[in-house]
Amino acid sequence: MKHTGRKIFLAAGILGALDFVAVELFFNMAAGRSCIFFRKKRKKRKKQGHLTEWEVKEEQELKERSEGIRWIENMHCEKVQIKSEDGLRLNGYYLGAEKAERIVIMFHGWRGSWRHDFGACLKWLYEENSSLLFVEQRAQGESEGKYMGFGLLERKDCRIWLRWLAKRNTDRLPVYLYGVSMGAATVLMAAGEELPAEVYGIIADCGFTSPYEMVYRFGRTNFKLREHPVMGQLNWLCRKRAGYDLREYSALEAMEHCSVPVLFIHGKADTFVPYEMTLRNYEACTADKRLLLVDGAAHCMSFLKDRDGYTDAVRELFRSVEK
Repeated sequence: MKHTGRKIFLAAGILGALDFVAVELFFNMAAGRSCIFFRKKRKKRKKQGHLTEWEVKEEQELKERSEGIRWIENMHCEKVQIKSEDGLRLNGYYLGAEKAERIVIMFHGWRGSWRHDFGACLKWLYEENSSLLFVEQRAQGESEGKYMGFGLLERKDCRIWLRWLAKRNTDRLPVYLYGVSMGAATVLMAAGEELPAEVYGIIADCGFTSPYEMVYRFGRTNFKLREHPVMGQLNWLCRKRAGYDLREYSALEAMEHCSVPVLFIHGKADTFVPYEMTLRNYEACTADKRLLLVDGAAHCMSFLKDRDGYTDAVRELFRSVEK
């Protein structure tokens, strides 16, 4: 019996240690600034012809995005910078329209970039007489930071960007917050607190409901991680190293206090952030709201899948609040 007890104790210890190692690796994959694992894994899958459905569609749409990226790189955007509440230098780029009617602040997604995530629609927005502020979110691009915050930290950065923009926006043009994926969660959570009067609306494309739910879904889907005890351990690491709790706030909570119109957009073929999350955010929103669901569109692909429907919805938002 003694030996059996020791074996059980040893097995439990080994399983606990393995869980902790798995959590450590997952934490760095999910929140860490750089993760070689994802780059190497994608290159290997591409070589073997094993890209996910999302990645295949990304590859197919790359040409159209590339045209927008080439266009913006020839527009000589002004490089700008702010300092976050926790002392990080965050970079952005500003492109003023000659006959600007509004300003759109654009927040890219998790492990994304503004060039990639908005490449397809940049030129169209600019030609709609919109000045554009492209944010490089913390721990991504040229912005400082060791860890991403799944919108929890970034929503505070959003407030600083709005303060910076207020000094530039001497004509008091309407301002819109536009985010995709984690960027959508960022702007939705930012809307849970009082926004400056110049903010006329929000565009949230493929936003998730809560950081906790999204991170757990990602770990369960991609790594078969168990919620218990893994998420508890992961949340402990988030608090200790990155300074936030995955349960401390959510887009769902923010939408109960939102006071500006919101355009919710989501592709119905999204396998990364399920479109049901946007439906729940939409239902929770107490402000003026509208919803665009695009059949057959994968994650952040709605503009490319249904350009006419997408642009009509955004134009209608502009028209309705600027009249």
